[in-house]
Amino acid sequence: MNRRILTALILNILVVIATTAITVSYYFHSNNPLVETGLDSYKFFTTDSNILAAISALVMIPYEIGILRGKRDKLPHAAVVFKFVGMVAVMLTFLTVIFLLLPVYDAGFLLLGTAFHMHLAGPLAALFTFVFLETDSEITLPESLLALLPTVIYGSVYTTEVLIIGAENGGWVDFYTLNRGGYWYVSIIMMLAATYMIGFVTRLAHNKISKTRSKNNA
Repeated sequence: MNRRILTALILNILVVIATTAITVSYYFHSNNPLVETGLDSYKFFTTDSNILAAISALVMIPYEIGILRGKRDKLPHAAVVFKFVGMVAVMLTFLTVIFLLLPVYDAGFLLLGTAFHMHLAGPLAALFTFVFLETDSEITLPESLLALLPTVIYGSVYTTEVLIIGAENGGWVDFYTLNRGGYWYVSIIMMLAATYMIGFVTRLAHNKISKTRSKNNA
């Protein structure tokens, strides 16, 4: 039995189930004053990044089952790259909560209830599976730049809603406090830099373990 793949499979299944259940629950109940309907939850990068990570985990599941059943030898490289992109996105959520939001919002609001999975457990599960378990192939430097896409796309929407439209005209409140003091451009640079560094560090760790595992198997 391939314990590495079995562990990854179990964690991926748990992430998919938890993220799906929590996302659906937003349509029935929310303790977030900024969320009036289930659709409102999608304006948060927390929700979007966790859904992306859950989809990347879902993609892994049939391949990992195939390996456990002896139908496959390794995970497809494209699936590993996709998992990398989802992992970086939710780790950005995790670090944003720890370093930017905890000083502003109540810790219980950010880390208890459904937030425990979306802000903490989900991101750490994605990190653990990608870095230590799903190491069948290495991520190249050009591929690592794909991890910037979720941040760039969401950042463009957030900037438009908060700065261009504005809350007074039906846009979003600056709930991530990225325009605090009017330094939105500093926040953009910091978020892109943080995303790149998350990808850079996790890619190095993943590739190192992948190389070691390949040498041991050889």
